[in-house]
Amino acid sequence: METIIIDAYNLMHKVAELRVLLKQDQDICVDTMIAKLQSHYGRANKVMLVFDGMGKNRTLGNISVKFCKTEIANKYENADNLIKHLIEKSRNTKLVRVVSSDREITWFAKDCGCKIQSAESFWGEVKDKRIQIIEGIRESREKPNVVTRGEVDYFLKAFGVKK
Repeated sequence: METIIIDAYNLMHKVAELRVLLKQDQDICVDTMIAKLQSHYGRANKVMLVFDGMGKNRTLGNISVKFCKTEIANKYENADNLIKHLIEKSRNTKLVRVVSSDREITWFAKDCGCKIQSAESFWGEVKDKRIQIIEGIRESREKPNVVTRGEVDYFLKAFGVKK
């Protein structure tokens, strides 16, 4: 199972869609990110959203929200330090993907053997997957898999075909 560590504020500031939500309300932006990540990754991967500042850590299914400072401890100065710590304590860094456009973080992750991905590229993948799902649903509504006996009878009658 792959672990994806996301520099959350970096992602929010690099992706226009999230930037708009962040200007409205940070909680709405975070909840939107969580919902989209859950629908994209299901339970296949462990995903960690890492934030600067004070907040309450929480876990929703396979998605963890982590803050560098909590009510319990102010152990990490910033999200970068927390991300580095998470990488270092990882059992197998080859199964860790770090999502950030911050050079310092990506260099550190790469040096530790992690896969790296820019925030824009990562969100593009998530967005492309959502588009594929939506198009699949739309297509399935347009083309039924089964034709009922009543529909067959209707068309035979409509086109004047005798049984």
